[in-house]
Amino acid sequence: MADLPQLTSAATVIMVVEGLPITIQVDGANAPITAGNFVDLVERNVYNSTIFHRVVLDPNPFVAQGGDPQSKDPNIDPNALGSGGFIDPATGQVRNIPLEIKPQDATEPIYSQTFQQAGITVPPVLSNVVGSIAMARSSETDTASSQFYFNLADNSTNLDGSYAVFGTVTQGLDVVNQIQQGNVIWDAAVVDGIIPSRVSGIISDANILNGFINTINRASLPLSYAYPRDLDADNVITMTADITQNNPRGLLAGGGNDLVTGSTGNDVINGNQGNDSLDGNDGNDYILGGKDNDSITGGQSNDILNGNLGDDTIFGGAGSDFIRGGQGNDSLNGNEGNDFLIGDLGTDILTAGGGADIFLLRGDEAATVSDINLADMITDFNVTEGDKIHILDTIPLANLSFTSSGNDTIIRVANSGILGVVKNVQPSVVQTATLITPPTDLALTIG
Repeated sequence: MADLPQLTSAATVIMVVEGLPITIQVDGANAPITAGNFVDLVERNVYNSTIFHRVVLDPNPFVAQGGDPQSKDPNIDPNALGSGGFIDPATGQVRNIPLEIKPQDATEPIYSQTFQQAGITVPPVLSNVVGSIAMARSSETDTASSQFYFNLADNSTNLDGSYAVFGTVTQGLDVVNQIQQGNVIWDAAVVDGIIPSRVSGIISDANILNGFINTINRASLPLSYAYPRDLDADNVITMTADITQNNPRGLLAGGGNDLVTGSTGNDVINGNQGNDSLDGNDGNDYILGGKDNDSITGGQSNDILNGNLGDDTIFGGAGSDFIRGGQGNDSLNGNEGNDFLIGDLGTDILTAGGGADIFLLRGDEAATVSDINLADMITDFNVTEGDKIHILDTIPLANLSFTSSGNDTIIRVANSGILGVVKNVQPSVVQTATLITPPTDLALTIG
């Protein structure tokens, strides 16, 4: 069991079925392997585009079962559905997990046995009640893989102690009750929780890394933008808690020159087109500038800011912010906190402010930059605060040169071009604080 993914705390998954969200609270504390397996499959997008192949409503509501990867194939024989599982690419074999059920008052779950087989007479901690989610399996105890079911009724009497429950629906039970055979899972994503498989060489703090990824996951769900607005007007919008709660994908401002102020919660703001002024205010916000030249301010907490297209000016504010300039010639200012700044494409000015900051320079830009005036510029590199430079490439560190230009350091790639200029810092200092980071690092999926 040690090689199976595990989750020892809570996580939240939003599953979108035919365009409607279902929020699932996953209980890793009481079902670490079962919950860990489910979350791992969600992270791998295994459930996306699968169907609910079994929905039992007659003579009484019972379960809605899905998660067979075979159901992605529109040509599959319907009679074969219910027999498939997740094939682990690392082994080429179906990954099965042991039956895992924790009795009340027990410190650990029991494995590979039903309560009847183990002689246990107390109820389980997690019960097959209405709205709970559990793993489907065959008659053998350790045959659960990817298939799961929602309980449409209180099935505790006949299923408890034999099937592993690992969570419950906290929002969207009405959507669960409407599921019909053949309904498609459009998407499923973890939007809250610390997932052990998420590891980054750029962001070492698991809380910050997971917070960023969870925010991106929520904003990327295939849900409609529901907030009413005139797409062509110059909108002035102040976000409220109600707007944020009722628009989980966030606010799409429209095509004009918009002025948007965030709420005290966690907002998602997409400026779309026009020269927009976007202020996240409090909360962990995700703000995209869209097209044209935007002014973006993160405000308090840990924000994700992306200028996207255009020549943008971005201020992180307090907190540990992840800031991307996107395309265009951008000015990035992290302000306070331990910030992560990526100039991306274009000629960018990166100013992190206080804290242990990470400046990320794209190796692929060096091939196109021969003029020092077109290189990204780092203005406040301070190793005593813990600042680092990460070069996003697979080149050896030995292929970089660090040379003086007055009081500044120029970072070059051998036989290529200029990566960046570090103002008012000597080459030896810059070189000791520079790392090569693969462009596949998980942090680079943020923003």
